[in-house]
Amino acid sequence: MVYTKSLKLKVIDIDANYPVAVLNHHTAKALSMKPLDRLQIKGKKSKATCILDTTETYVDDGNVGIFGDMAKELGFTNGEQVEVNLMAHPDSVDYIIKKIRNQPLTDQQIHRIVEDVLQNNLSEIEISAFLTAAYINGLNLEETISFSKALTDTGKIVKFDRKEILDKHSIGGINGRVSMLIVPIISAMGYWIPKTASRSISSAAGTADCMEVLGKVSFTIDELKKIVKETGGIVAWNGRLDLSPVDDKLIKIRHGLGLDPEGILIASILSKKKSAGSTHLVIDVPVGSEVKIHTKEDGERLAKKFVIIGHELGIKTRVLLTDGESPCGKYFGAALEAKGALEILENKYFDNLSEKACRVAGELFELVGRVKEGEGYALAKEVLSSGKALLKFKEIVNAQGGTIFSSQEITKAKLIKQIFAENDGKIEHMSVSKFTEIARLAGAPFDKLSGVVLMKDVGATIKNGELVYEIHAENPDKLEQACDFAKKNNPIVFESMILEEIE
Repeated sequence: MVYTKSLKLKVIDIDANYPVAVLNHHTAKALSMKPLDRLQIKGKKSKATCILDTTETYVDDGNVGIFGDMAKELGFTNGEQVEVNLMAHPDSVDYIIKKIRNQPLTDQQIHRIVEDVLQNNLSEIEISAFLTAAYINGLNLEETISFSKALTDTGKIVKFDRKEILDKHSIGGINGRVSMLIVPIISAMGYWIPKTASRSISSAAGTADCMEVLGKVSFTIDELKKIVKETGGIVAWNGRLDLSPVDDKLIKIRHGLGLDPEGILIASILSKKKSAGSTHLVIDVPVGSEVKIHTKEDGERLAKKFVIIGHELGIKTRVLLTDGESPCGKYFGAALEAKGALEILENKYFDNLSEKACRVAGELFELVGRVKEGEGYALAKEVLSSGKALLKFKEIVNAQGGTIFSSQEITKAKLIKQIFAENDGKIEHMSVSKFTEIARLAGAPFDKLSGVVLMKDVGATIKNGELVYEIHAENPDKLEQACDFAKKNNPIVFESMILEEIE
């Protein structure tokens, strides 16, 4: 029985986004391997652990196939000779089974699971089993602390020449780019706030998608540090920084499953912030029927854990429970939400998005000791209304290689469908999730100009025929899909002005 063999490497011109190796059935049999086994491929420059798949024809006997993205990342070349061997069953699988049985894991066991995810020693099925077990059985406080530290330990950590590094994070589910307002408000007062942000997964736009409308968002750690040193702030995509690589892998699977285990969500957020060098952090937790946290009680329980675990990681943490029932600002979509942020910085209006940004920024000012408790909001609002935040934001956009510096420079989509009220009434509720789906069907966030613009707020009195919202799109088929969804799933609930009609 042979467990190691020298094979010829075949690079398959497909990006798999996961380390998979492909063997011919005959080669796999000779190596005593079967699908989902782990094998190590060792070349001249590097080695990799992969999960095995097999084929009858796509890869010839005596060859091993790997996908293009993995070959590029590890420096493998097509046709080189590599050594392939079967790897032993990792202990972390036993620990995952232990969690499935609702038994607590030790710090060492959690670190081993995280390390094996990093080294690709676990298949997506095994990782999914762990995430599902964590969702059903939960992670206790000690497990969550261990998981947070393990995620941090397996990635890079940004170190700044400053004692205080401020940051904010929202657990998501709501529109409006609060970060694009908070970063210039905070940095305009002399603090450093290196905001790392994600792209959209299920929303109409992520912060990185919106900032990318104005300038670059993909930077190395050295480039990020240089911009922050120059301007005090940045809004950068976290995908290139490799701050918590295991978390990035888990996020893909978590969202594929539609699961957000509480302990893993906390660890994910705090490990990223610790890796980014944060010392003072405000976390925004929207609460509402259509977002991740449905009740105030759930929000308060989550907040306590954030504060305790943040302290364990050396981050002074504060949590705000915010309104997740109503839209935050009037825009959904990358360019539109970027436009909204600029309009607020330009002091064209002050809405609930402006209010939220000043509240969060004010909490940061209080947390870092700039002002007394209760005085942060007034300072944040003054920085915004004075124009200091706008000047600072333009400086940051310029440092990020930006080309757009005002709301008027952001163009509109080619196609705009206006939606009018069909009767009189008062707007009782506007569904964030339905408007998000309309925007995504219209092309957001990939079509940067696509999305939704709200013309009215919750509580507004509407007359028949009055414009309520617009759907923006670049593609007529996508616009039609968005309109069909909106017609079948009305995102607005009206409170009728007429209680009864009597003849």
